[in-house]
Amino acid sequence: MKAVLLMNMGGARNEEELKEFIYNMFKDKRIISSPIRHILAPIITNLRYQKVWKNYELIGGSPIYKHTENLIQKVQKKLNIPIFSAMRYTSPKADEIIRKNNITEAILFPLYPHYSTTTTESSFDDVNEKIKMIKVERFYQDKKFNEAVVEKILQSLDKWKSEDVNLIFSAHGLPQKIVKKGDTYESEINEHIKILSKMLPNFKSINLAFQSKVGPMKWLEPSLDDKLKEFKNQKVLIYPLSFIIDNSETDLELAIEYAHLAKELGIEYKVSPVLNDSDKFVEFLVEKIEKLI
Repeated sequence: MKAVLLMNMGGARNEEELKEFIYNMFKDKRIISSPIRHILAPIITNLRYQKVWKNYELIGGSPIYKHTENLIQKVQKKLNIPIFSAMRYTSPKADEIIRKNNITEAILFPLYPHYSTTTTESSFDDVNEKIKMIKVERFYQDKKFNEAVVEKILQSLDKWKSEDVNLIFSAHGLPQKIVKKGDTYESEINEHIKILSKMLPNFKSINLAFQSKVGPMKWLEPSLDDKLKEFKNQKVLIYPLSFIIDNSETDLELAIEYAHLAKELGIEYKVSPVLNDSDKFVEFLVEKIEKLI
């Protein structure tokens, strides 16, 4: 059977699933290349999961599964090929889906607009079964996809006028050493912002910042913490550029944790939802998949 796997990182709906997520993430060779990861993963998991789960409870667990299921239902109505969700660090995982459904040929479609070894390539790593594969590595340059992003940004302005608003594209951070090894993520993010800037109306400013830093090593800059400090007592709209499906990093980290910092700085602060199952994104996915079938 031929099928499409929409691939993502996963998320936690309960405390046990959070332990699984953290453990699998830090055991991933694309995240920590050294074999010491097998020792670090259980240690980091035990140190972090209880504290992190208290934060997850603020949003009732990760919404990634609900949004993904809604997206698949909409896409499936328009295509004859079976569509499945595959998560990297929690179930359902790619190989489980392939074996359970006797899939012999798959379109692997990671829901990351920009290529990175830590996300896109890591998702591909999770397919160990010997099947025929068509891999989608990036799609940030696609016109229809970007029309969907622009629509979401403009909807999120609501009653704000764009010329009064500082738009910050917030991208998931990455250790700089990974970029120095040749990862194209940072350059693709920068190119994507140039593309979107030409499609958007005039904003007071358009900016890039990075979020979700973990650990002491040097990550891509500027951090969102530092970027927000440039806009005291102004209007700021955040668009989570590297995410397609809302998750804990959008609904918790951006919408709650960074909102506290923004309030301290006197900022009028909004976070745009990402595409999730928007009609324009569904149209993009359907067209893209039809070309690959």
